[in-house]
Amino acid sequence: MNKSCEEVLAKSQQLRLLGLEDYSLNIFNYLNKNYQINFLKIYIKKQNDIENLFDNSKENENYLFNTLKFKQSNEYEVIFSLLFTTQKEFEDIKNRQDFIKLALEIFSQSLFSKYLEKVIEDISIIDSLTGNYNRHYLYHYIEPLFSLSNRKQEKIAFLRISIDHFKAVIDEFNYKVGDKVIKVLSKTIKSSIRDSDTVIRMTNDGHLIILPNITNSDNAVLVANKLIDKFSKEKIIVNENTKQTLMKTICVGITIYPDDGIDIDTIIRKSDIALYEAKNMGRSTVFVFNEEETNKVELF
Repeated sequence: MNKSCEEVLAKSQQLRLLGLEDYSLNIFNYLNKNYQINFLKIYIKKQNDIENLFDNSKENENYLFNTLKFKQSNEYEVIFSLLFTTQKEFEDIKNRQDFIKLALEIFSQSLFSKYLEKVIEDISIIDSLTGNYNRHYLYHYIEPLFSLSNRKQEKIAFLRISIDHFKAVIDEFNYKVGDKVIKVLSKTIKSSIRDSDTVIRMTNDGHLIILPNITNSDNAVLVANKLIDKFSKEKIIVNENTKQTLMKTICVGITIYPDDGIDIDTIIRKSDIALYEAKNMGRSTVFVFNEEETNKVELF
């Protein structure tokens, strides 16, 4: 039975509190239940860029497509592709095309609003230069992680990373080169850690790596030394014409939750102390915080 416009609006209102992914799934469920559509793709198009929001199609399967597009603004368009495996399914749906189009037009508006909410949220927690999370995200993310760690009685390592003599790079070259060095460091970090680990860009060249579920600081030291070695081998082109390259090093300060603190502010302060000690010892150095350094917390 076809749904009236009022019923579709009511359904859209019921789904308004869902996140973007759940909202997309529920659009499919609605189409599947009321119009027997078994496969669906949903896209957001911004000028020449297309982002796939939902796709339950099967690889290596041939489909017939019925594509409906709904313009949301001068830049954005929501696209629904209804997929069919037989010509009969494809022809049958044409008789109900107007009802489906009306439903999807209503859903597209709410879906686009959800998409914009996610874009705004991402902007607030994602560092634009590296694509890593920023400090704002850290304070939203860390408390649930602490709670999970406490329940499982696991430790979390925090690796505070900074590029050695980074200011000299800016002074000798420029901020553009500095940004390139930061992006290479970020790429090196992300390629060296687990999917379960998190990278936060804390300051200009400063990063914080969060390693959940570790046994002791030795695990963190292994990761730190791996990063130091890998980054020191990176050749960063600072002049495209002459192909002049720059090679930099990093230092790492390590703290462990809950051994070194039970709140994020204490962990960060002690991580900074550990990093300070590492830099005092020279380039490419790892330093693990210990209680002998606790009296220096007040300095930060």
